[in-house]
Amino acid sequence: MATPSSPQFIPSTIDTFVLNTSLADYNKKLTDNIYNSNTILGILGSRAKTTLNGGASIVRNLIEAEQDNGGFYLGSSILNTTQNNTLTMVEYKWQNAYEPIQITRDEERQNSGDEHKILTLAGVKTSLSEKAIMKRMEQAMSTPVSEANNLIDLDTLVNTGTLGSIAGGTDTFWQATVTTSGAFATQGLSDMSTLYYTISSSGTEENPNLILTTKTVFQKYEQTRLPLERISNGDLTFNAGATGLTFKGIPITYGNYIGSGKLYMLNTNYIQFVVDSATDFITTPYITPTNQTVKVAFILWRGQLLTDNRRRQGKLNSIS
Repeated sequence: MATPSSPQFIPSTIDTFVLNTSLADYNKKLTDNIYNSNTILGILGSRAKTTLNGGASIVRNLIEAEQDNGGFYLGSSILNTTQNNTLTMVEYKWQNAYEPIQITRDEERQNSGDEHKILTLAGVKTSLSEKAIMKRMEQAMSTPVSEANNLIDLDTLVNTGTLGSIAGGTDTFWQATVTTSGAFATQGLSDMSTLYYTISSSGTEENPNLILTTKTVFQKYEQTRLPLERISNGDLTFNAGATGLTFKGIPITYGNYIGSGKLYMLNTNYIQFVVDSATDFITTPYITPTNQTVKVAFILWRGQLLTDNRRRQGKLNSIS
């Protein structure tokens, strides 16, 4: 009786070591490309990025109220030795993002016989995945995206509800300033000025240092300011090609996925773009799944957008 033949190993037509080496060599350039080609990631990557070596969550200490335990004294006056506890903590969850880079066996065979051909194909595939994760991150950090799970976007960060482990509705110190605006032509500049002074603590300190908005609102502002204010790069050093306007010396730029009619006035001294030091748009080696004739690698990111002083952030809604 004939016995079934044993499964045969399917030989690879690509040297996986060569693919993995090529991908590893490209990894630094890939990371730079993602940060420099994405408005929000580019700005936050240059101004607010900090790395953390893993952990179950991200915890930050907060100043909940001002301290007032000291005073003035003379000679042998008795001094107050009590310091009120004005600190609390906020906990943020990590969020992961990924994008696959896949080469099928059909593609292997179509590009066999020349190592340069398969490396060129791998380069094109990597570029496609790079652009995809750029877009996904820009969208998810601009406005709420359900599939982004725990990733905090600007609209959630600059708001009054729950953020991290603290409910802003209960703890009013944990609320940003949110203002309903209207027609930019009649009240836009006035609303921007009011928001600026509301979230600033003095004339020289604790002031907003970045304004992000939509292309439409940016153009409306541009139309009112061009006769008065020169176009400059401000200090948007994340990309020498980023041209912005300024408001009270603050650079203004726009993102492609910021919600319609919104303008964010941010103090990036109190915004942190925390990234896992071992998962900052890294690439994994190519592997072959047991049930597919493909080779697949991944671009991986793990991090979170957070603030430790929500009161210094502000937003205008419903600009028309």
